Amino acid sequence: MKFSRMILASTIVISLGLAGCGATNTTATTPSQTEQKGSQETSNPTSADIKSGVTKMLSITADLKTAIDTGNEAKVKVTGSQLEDAWGPFEDSVKTKYPDLYKKVEQFLDPTIAGTKASPLDKQALGKLNGDLTQALNELAAKEK
Repeated sequence: MKFSRMILASTIVISLGLAGCGATNTTATTPSQTEQKGSQETSNPTSADIKSGVTKMLSITADLKTAIDTGNEAKVKVTGSQLEDAWGPFEDSVKTKYPDLYKKVEQFLDPTIAGTKASPLDKQALGKLNGDLTQALNELAAKEK
């Protein structure tokens, strides 16, 4: 009798344990679901985001040109970090929508930012890089019109 109760109790405990393991939590998000959501958000870049980002960056490159021309090293350093900050929010959208222009902007952006951090400034090289970056950004702006 004791033996049959023990088997019955064990069966019930095991059944409840297995039933609990089989339950699914529908509110939990698996890593693959998160990746899918993230790729969906970046695969639909909006033109408004790109357009406003490019406008902001063109404003910064104009400020940088002025700072380079006047030899204001402190302003150049501040403006260089602004370029980095401005590019970040819409960089992935450009990469998805215009991979060729993304590469072109990156080709000039990274050396321009590095040049703004150098001391002493190479005004001639930095001016050329900034001009090339401005041209690449203008090409991107033309695509978004």
